[in-house]
Amino acid sequence: MKLSVFTVLFSEKTFEEMLDYVSSKGIEAIEVGTGGFPGDAHCKVDELLESEEKQKEYLEAVHQRGVTISALSCHGNPLHPQKHIAQRDDELFNKTVLLASKLGVPVVNTFSGCPGDHEDAKHPNWPVAPWLQNFKKY
Repeated sequence: MKLSVFTVLFSEKTFEEMLDYVSSKGIEAIEVGTGGFPGDAHCKVDELLESEEKQKEYLEAVHQRGVTISALSCHGNPLHPQKHIAQRDDELFNKTVLLASKLGVPVVNTFSGCPGDHEDAKHPNWPVAPWLQNFKKY
């Protein structure tokens, strides 16, 4: 078993600063946010998918510090009642799965999503967590 941390806790740090910090604390693995609600401070999915060289450099930075990537995390709402939001989050999920495959990361964490309560709904209808932007209106 390895001690791991969700890197979005250190979103104010650059990728390299975050890696240096977590490895200095004895952390052996990281879960990296790829977008959605936690953001993508340490993993720009589109940039990494465009270049095998960038993927190699990314993994090298992680491994040089004796750390592994335990998971990529993509927490959006692919069931959102507003189709443009649902489509955006579904596309991010698919890109995250593809990137995980290319990086050799065995796990992708995600949210299941939350739909509206009728065909013309504008907002998800089941506020399960007050910190999600969708539920600030309630």
